[in-house]
Amino acid sequence: MSIDRSCDSGAARRGQCVRTRGYTGRSPFSGQASRGFTLVELLVVIAIIGILIALLLPAVQSAREAARRTGCTNNQKQLSLACLNYESTYGHLPYGRKVDRWDSYTWSQYVLPFMEEQAVQDLYHDLFDTSGENAYRPAGHVDAMKRQARESFVAGWYCPSDQTPVGNELESPTWGFLRGNYRGCVGSGDMYGNTPLARDFRRDVQNGVVGFGPGCMAIKNLQGYPGIDPAFSGGPPTKVRLAKLSDGTSKTLLISEGVVPTENLGWGGVFGEIIYGNMGGALFNTTYGPNTGESDTVYSPCPALESDYPFQDRCKGSGHPGATSPGGTDTVAAARSHHNGGVIGAMADGSVHFFTEGIELPIWRAIGTRAGNIVGAPEIANVEF
Repeated sequence: MSIDRSCDSGAARRGQCVRTRGYTGRSPFSGQASRGFTLVELLVVIAIIGILIALLLPAVQSAREAARRTGCTNNQKQLSLACLNYESTYGHLPYGRKVDRWDSYTWSQYVLPFMEEQAVQDLYHDLFDTSGENAYRPAGHVDAMKRQARESFVAGWYCPSDQTPVGNELESPTWGFLRGNYRGCVGSGDMYGNTPLARDFRRDVQNGVVGFGPGCMAIKNLQGYPGIDPAFSGGPPTKVRLAKLSDGTSKTLLISEGVVPTENLGWGGVFGEIIYGNMGGALFNTTYGPNTGESDTVYSPCPALESDYPFQDRCKGSGHPGATSPGGTDTVAAARSHHNGGVIGAMADGSVHFFTEGIELPIWRAIGTRAGNIVGAPEIANVEF
């Protein structure tokens, strides 16, 4: 039977109301609202999310640093191959210094064509000149071409773990340049491979912990060209040939890295001056171990004295040595990096390794020299491949 009327109370009393099976007489929209999260449950969820983030963040940071370290390794690989190609072309490794004077041209300019940067090298128009008042330096005088070269971005000069390139005095037409990270090894000792005069090093000699000597980018005192300045009486720049590395190319350090100042408040000192053949700039030695806690000794104001307080690496500066001074005697600058546990370095055979901070100092010094009489391959010296 079909009933069209509504199921009101009267129809229900007369028995004329037919209810649909399962009908409850209540609107499906008239029930209670859904129950939400309590404050305790919400706090638990937030705590779980925080724990997951805390667990994942170190892994993410580690993965990023691994990628940056790989980039730094590739940079040093290309730099070492550029040096080897230079040696194949000219018969010797690039000079650590064109002349033995502060702010001299250095290896980084000589290898530019082998890094596909011929155009930048051409701007250093007097790089190969053996006469001329300013033919030994990339800065210090007004020269539009050299300024353009100094301010050029050179891929491969900057470690991804650092904040480089960092501009330095870019408003100056005389001195502006971009700081970079990589340094050539002049040996162990001071810039010339001699025993520094500091008391600690004299004690090393007395105790037999020495290993001082010249390296792949060795420098002679007063080397240079009399046509530039008669004061350069030490003969032409030192030409280091791979065949003369008596330790072997796989056991002799060629390039490593350094860190740079973090602020641009005028001249921040020598560190990161990849365009200058100064200790702590484009040059370093293995007198101290990687990332040492000892202070670098350089002829330069330390960055903190130039208002660059965030620069954390140790520095014992002696002020500017003077425009015509070599600024090399007793200078020491260690290999340093922002990598955890050590530094990356390229050997004279083009191989690249990670040297840990725990490397034994006599072995590290021997690796930095051309004739340290090191026995065995570098893996004996806390080296990661």
